[in-house]
Amino acid sequence: MNNTLFLCEPQLEDEIDFLTAMQASQSLHHPWVYPPANHEEFIEYIQRFKQANQKGYLLCQRNVGIVGIFNFSEIVRGGFQNAYLGFYAVAGFDNKGYMSQGLKLALKKAFTELGLHRIEANIQPANTKSINLVKANGFRLEGFSPHYLKVNGAWRDHERWAMTMEDWARLI
Repeated sequence: MNNTLFLCEPQLEDEIDFLTAMQASQSLHHPWVYPPANHEEFIEYIQRFKQANQKGYLLCQRNVGIVGIFNFSEIVRGGFQNAYLGFYAVAGFDNKGYMSQGLKLALKKAFTELGLHRIEANIQPANTKSINLVKANGFRLEGFSPHYLKVNGAWRDHERWAMTMEDWARLI
């Protein structure tokens, strides 16, 4: 696996590269996720990560650019130390192991730098690529949530996959 992958926080100056990558990836993302697709949505995306309970990362490859996205949302502190994980690949970089390597980098940040104890990924049951990604990286299936999240105008069922710091520590 190429070891030139790294995570960085999205910045305003990433807008053109980000939007170009997302526009080229629409067929890959549909119907699972709808990332920012224009200037206004990108600005909202950047603003979201200025909040203490949100953290976003671009998965980049040196001399190539953005190959994937990892977002931790609704970070809860106190006795919970939990966040929800969202992720998506850039077309042309999917099915090549980049997202698996990126997930490992994102989990390391979550459990070490962010000090989280638990990460939860909610995935639509038919999204087998995403389920296979989290499963292959140590997440466990915790349950099924009917009509869990509104995606593309409809309430969608999701599987709940999770990992704790203890699970992660056994893998590294």
